[in-house]
Amino acid sequence: MLHEPRALRTPESEPPLFADVIVPRHFAGPFTYLVPAFLRPILRVGHLVFVPFGRSLVHGAVIALTPEQPSAVLLGRLKAIRALVSEGAAVDVSPALLELAKSVAECYVAPWGQALRLLLPPKATAADRGRIILTKEGEDVLAAKGATSSEILQLLTRLKRRPLGIAVSRLALKASGQEDALPSILERGWAHKVRGCKTHRTEGAGQPPALRELFEFREGGAPEPLGTPTHVQEWQLRVGHALERRQSNRLMVQAGSAERLMLLRFAAARTVKLGRKVLVITGETARAESLAAALNAPAHPTAVLHSAMPDHKRSQVWNRITETQVPVVVGTRAAIFFPLHPIGMIWIDREEDPALKEPMEPRYHAREVAWMRAQEERALLVVGSSHLSLEASSLDPPDDVLKAPLQPDAWPQIDVVDLRHEDRRMLLSSRLQEAMRDVLGRQAGVLLFLNRKAYAGALACRDCGHVPRCASCAVAFAFSRQKQVLACHYCGGTQRIPEICSGCGSARLQPVGEGTERVEEEVKRRFPSARVLRVDGETLRRPKEADGIWSRVRRRDWDVLVGTQVLLREGVLPTLGLAGAVQADAGLSVPDFRAAERTFHLLWDAANLVQPMGAGGRLIIQTCLPGHYVIEAVAKRDEAMFRSEEISHRIALGFPPAVRLIVLHVSGAQESTVERASHHWGTALHRAANAALTSGALTMLGPVRSPIPRIRGRHRRQILIKSRPGFHNVQQMIRSTLTELEAAYPRRTVRFDVDVDPIEMW
Repeated sequence: MLHEPRALRTPESEPPLFADVIVPRHFAGPFTYLVPAFLRPILRVGHLVFVPFGRSLVHGAVIALTPEQPSAVLLGRLKAIRALVSEGAAVDVSPALLELAKSVAECYVAPWGQALRLLLPPKATAADRGRIILTKEGEDVLAAKGATSSEILQLLTRLKRRPLGIAVSRLALKASGQEDALPSILERGWAHKVRGCKTHRTEGAGQPPALRELFEFREGGAPEPLGTPTHVQEWQLRVGHALERRQSNRLMVQAGSAERLMLLRFAAARTVKLGRKVLVITGETARAESLAAALNAPAHPTAVLHSAMPDHKRSQVWNRITETQVPVVVGTRAAIFFPLHPIGMIWIDREEDPALKEPMEPRYHAREVAWMRAQEERALLVVGSSHLSLEASSLDPPDDVLKAPLQPDAWPQIDVVDLRHEDRRMLLSSRLQEAMRDVLGRQAGVLLFLNRKAYAGALACRDCGHVPRCASCAVAFAFSRQKQVLACHYCGGTQRIPEICSGCGSARLQPVGEGTERVEEEVKRRFPSARVLRVDGETLRRPKEADGIWSRVRRRDWDVLVGTQVLLREGVLPTLGLAGAVQADAGLSVPDFRAAERTFHLLWDAANLVQPMGAGGRLIIQTCLPGHYVIEAVAKRDEAMFRSEEISHRIALGFPPAVRLIVLHVSGAQESTVERASHHWGTALHRAANAALTSGALTMLGPVRSPIPRIRGRHRRQILIKSRPGFHNVQQMIRSTLTELEAAYPRRTVRFDVDVDPIEMW
């Protein structure tokens, strides 16, 4: 609610007071507002306020108060702050969090206003998540200019530009004078409203089941931990000493889920006993819920907060956090900005998870921001995973990495099948089929994984080679034989399977490549009595179907599981008798410098899911590259071999952690404009680099077409910048050129995006 203003004008006897306010929009600097008389006694830096912005009221945060009038602004043109935000307990932002937002904006070359939105409390009421999509009738009306008002025409034009529709919450109808147009076009059938769905992979349907219980429960519900290994006891002493020092420090833990949870529970209890708070960050909402349940205890109640929760519930939890009612908070990446104080420990779980990187501006990485905040709070940062990424673990001395000892007796037998010597028409090699028969006979469970969904990656004409492509994204359609459609994995567009080739008229259209759908059909054909369950992005698309699939996984209502890497997450599956990598090379051929590391992690996780060799467990890796160092390292159970080889490759080729990467994206509807703007940016960057005398510190590649040159109808170009790790002026150089570019090209025409430390390279 708003405080009722008692006076909107400052009395003539008092000099005016001015406030600099940051608003959560794409603006780097603050806006100046007058402070009304009724707020002068109470307004302070950090307060959240409502301010007029265009035709609407928006949240903002006060970052400065001064009696000095801005020289470039006339007093009569300044607007006044309308009111303080007084809804809920969160009415201000601490100076430390404001400074953190500013540091994030500077590090990730984003406007301070965009970083501010990460600090704002959630809305107490649920927003309308529906989307408005233009119908064929609406397109006809727009083409014929048959609407009766300019507002309706403007709204139809906006919808025409967005084939996937516009979220109701983003329409801003009042600000554009179109508040009466929407009901009118919906009633006439010129547009229709569809239920909104969360598109991010960690927030929608398809979440894996919660962690398997890592603790035995005695009668009465009190958790009793399983036996604590000696090395975990040593880690507990190390973490306890670090917490007692109350200084910023960073430790890394490479261990299985059970050992990490033991250490986390100990560290959380010790931190609370020392009178400080605990913040736990993970990439997945399901993982956050599970960790919160495992950490909750009478001595330290635990709260969980993530974006998949209803808005009103998020608001309640947020208020409990700001009122210091909970000492332990678990959440997804945005939790790093929670108003928790004083923090004694920040724990990042599964630090290599891509979901820890924000895909939208300001594109921060929660792991890196956690270290910023730990230094400010003089807190301990613990970064944990079953397999630490090279980029994270290379930053710390070996003594700061707590690594669980490898247990060779716990590993399965690992066989490598050279597909070059196998029948290319067979998807499952004879050795894999023989192993499947053995494991199915003793009902031990089989997992076949391939990180590529659908039936095939594309459909190609055998006569002319033509491949049907998405008109919006210019990428090959994936072929689904069960659904009888061609689908684009980037925009979600679909198309009926053509009967003849549009290039030459031939009817000889053939699937190219393998997907999980094809593996499923092959298993059913060769093992007709086996219960086969497929788990991938297609089968998990709808929430109700996803719940049913995960229920079957938990009940072991299957003999053979076929799926993507979603099945290799910790705690999802019971111990198996056999795991098979149907095509291990699929991940190695991805144009991404992390491809080898990700493939190694997948195969390593698969090995950890299988029974020990003594119990008959086997991992079979099918590959055309048996001599690749990733395959050899897994087969020899030698992680050090992989790390040494991979680091040498990255140093030679100039990739992280040897250098720091920044990708600059230019996109727009007109290809010629995008190309001109990208060259303009490249020229400006070279000019700025020469002026800054950065010889040897920077390498700039491009502009070139992006690996996927068009997505959702927008053409794309990119520039890749490699900088020396110790060189800190590159962000300022990019920001100065970005200001020049955004002034030259309207944002609706061309969009300029900066991705510091990118996770996705396409």
